[in-house]
Amino acid sequence: MSHAWVVEGVESDLDQFHLGPVNLTLAPGNAVAVLGASGAGKTTLLRTIAGFLRLRKGRILRDGVDISALLPEERSLGYVPQGLGLFPHRTVEGNVRYPMEIRDRPGAKERTQELLDQFRLRPLAHRYPARLSGGEQQRVALARALAADPGLIIWDEPWQGLDVLARYELGLALHELRQSERVPMVVVTHDPTLAFSVADSFVVLRGGQVREQCDAATLLRAPADPFAARFVGFENVFDRDALSAGAPGSLRAYLLDRAGSEGVAFASPHLGPMPSDTGRWEGKVRSARPNPHGFTVELLADGLVIAVRIPPPMTPPLPALGESVRFDVEHATLQVLGGPHP
Repeated sequence: MSHAWVVEGVESDLDQFHLGPVNLTLAPGNAVAVLGASGAGKTTLLRTIAGFLRLRKGRILRDGVDISALLPEERSLGYVPQGLGLFPHRTVEGNVRYPMEIRDRPGAKERTQELLDQFRLRPLAHRYPARLSGGEQQRVALARALAADPGLIIWDEPWQGLDVLARYELGLALHELRQSERVPMVVVTHDPTLAFSVADSFVVLRGGQVREQCDAATLLRAPADPFAARFVGFENVFDRDALSAGAPGSLRAYLLDRAGSEGVAFASPHLGPMPSDTGRWEGKVRSARPNPHGFTVELLADGLVIAVRIPPPMTPPLPALGESVRFDVEHATLQVLGGPHP
């Protein structure tokens, strides 16, 4: 059964770390991606919603009913931690069946087989977790979470340590889950591909505080801080400290004049295949790497590492290591991070 969930003004403490306040609203089938650097409070938020950490303030509502005082096993949610928590002594089938066993649920055998089929685990039913790939283990963890008929799934780093194929397969499983089960999800991830393919909305945490809360379009159009800017794909991201030593008329000074309280980001300038004498700024090539869109070249310019792109077709010669290259920063791509600098 799908539920609607509200996280209202939630705050919690872990040692000297304070989280919150955090507000979330999750309708059936919705998914929220929680983003942030290490130590931002992402796992703390998940553990607070799950009931493993006590609330300091706020409340958690399920279908309008306050469940803040309930134990984790009473909250009707499935929690998949980092490391997955699979039982090494139980087979795939035994792991999936476990939540129904402890509740003595009727029809556990049939439901287990349904979940094994849904996540393409039947051929692996009698294997133990140690004999599974990372992607297979993730699918077992998801099937086991669903076996308890949760009203909410909270998952800490679903794609951690997975190869490209396993990530793709798990992404399909998550899509199928949202379509078929309509179970809302809160997902912590460092992977932009997963976040933008699964989530309806985003919460960016920093130091336990909500830095940004928005939909995908807003996050792409107006990232609030350097972390969010890098997450959505900006390669050139600089905080104010990195720019403060610029001399008048320098690239650093130019960017600092256009930076917000959190800094500035801009899209990678495009270069032609040949070194050019045009362009306001000059940098020396320090590395180059191919990608599906041509070449990404890193320049050292005014003490800053600037990523520029050479789009196809790539006609030799390409810029060589140590070679001077001139480039422009397109004003239209400049993204102010944070509010106006005081």
